[in-house]
Parts: sequence; structure tokens; C-alpha cells
Amino acid sequence: MKTVTDVNTVNQLLTYSKQAEAGIHQKAIQMLLGAGNNKKQDSLSISDAARGFSKQSIAALIDKNANISNSELAYYFANYNNSSAILDAINFGENVSCGYNSDFKEYGVISFDLNGSRQVVPNYAVPKMNTSTMSGICAANNSLVLSNKSYYAWTTSSGGKYTWTVNNGRIGWAASESLLAENTNQKGTNYKWEMCKAGNILSDLAQGKSVWGYLYSNEEVLSVCEKVGISPGFFSIDLP
Repeated sequence: MKTVTDVNTVNQLLTYSKQAEAGIHQKAIQMLLGAGNNKKQDSLSISDAARGFSKQSIAALIDKNANISNSELAYYFANYNNSSAILDAINFGENVSCGYNSDFKEYGVISFDLNGSRQVVPNYAVPKMNTSTMSGICAANNSLVLSNKSYYAWTTSSGGKYTWTVNNGRIGWAASESLLAENTNQKGTNYKWEMCKAGNILSDLAQGKSVWGYLYSNEEVLSVCEKVGISPGFFSIDLP
């Protein structure tokens, strides 16, 4: 067995070791994200590759700077194969927030409060939702009736469909999707800003707040109302 004593050789070997480790790590990320897999997924899904990866490895892939403990991953591990439970916890939870980094998206987590404890779900493992299976937000006879703790589809002016939720008086973009999106505060034709504005208008109207010519222009309010089938005159928005 050859003994390595040269400092440069040792440093070179360490470099190779780090490169190999990075390659393995990248491959694991690709597996978790389902890269290269064109197989159609369910409306609520985590890739098969991600499901097959060990929970210990999943925990290890989360950014160490986030200081995530095993207890904070308890809900995710307990519901690892229950996409609906994970989505409901995120979209209807309390104090939901996202540790988002545009350069290292897969390392971040979405966190929320559950039964007095803080829980997290890795960003890359948040199930995606198929809006084609959901009902749109549409009024009948100027009456908009929406169910609390429910999902709906919203179509933007560009034709894109996204998941919306109704959660204790708030109507808007599902947190499981909106928290992982960039540039939500950009005005103009940006669809993310369009959705945030529409959600705020509908939520304020549902709560009986006056938004006419105050927070938004009359044209903006009328445009959003028209989009959900509400025409000028008496209308109601009910969240049973």
C-alpha cells in the first residue's frame, strides 16, 4: 500500500473527494425532483424517486443553515405518502412561511405551526396540484358562495391556471404554490402580481371591507368582480 505524504497530492485527493461527493449529491437531487422522468404524475404527487429515497437522506439534504431538527420533520415523515395531508397542512395552516433561495430551491423548506409546534416540509417535496380537476371561482346571480378550507382553480389573463384556496375568510393563491414563486410583488402584466391583487380584492370584499377607489382603483375592483361573474349592483360573497 502506497503512503501519500506530499501535501499537494493530499490536497488533490481531497478535491477529487469533494467533486465526487458533489456529483452524488446532485444525482440525489435529480432523483428527488424526478428529473428525466416524463411519466405523468397524479394531481397530488411526490415523484416515485423521492418516495424511494430514505427519510434520513431527505433530512440530510435540507440546508444545514436552516437548523432543522428531526422533531420539526415529524409531520412530514408521518405523512410521507399522504400528499393531501401535506398540502392541507401547508395551505390551511397557521404562520406559514418559506425559506426560499432562488439559487438553491431544493434546500429550502416551507414551515407552519401545528398543534403548538413548528413543522417543516422540504421545498422539493411539496406536492404539485392539477388545477384541471378543480372547480373555478364563479358567481351565480351575483352571489359567490365558496366553501371554507377548499381548493379552486383560478385562470389568469394569460390563460394560465393556478390553485387557489379559501381559508377562514382569505381567498387567494395556494401557499404551497405561491410561496415557491418569485417576483410576487412586481406590478404590470406579471401574472403573480395579478393573482395577489385579485385575491386581496376578493378577500376584502368577502370580509365587508371597502376597497372601492381606496386600496385599488374602481376599474381594478370591477375587473376582478367581472372575472368571477359579479356584475355592478348588489352582490354577495359567502364563505359558509
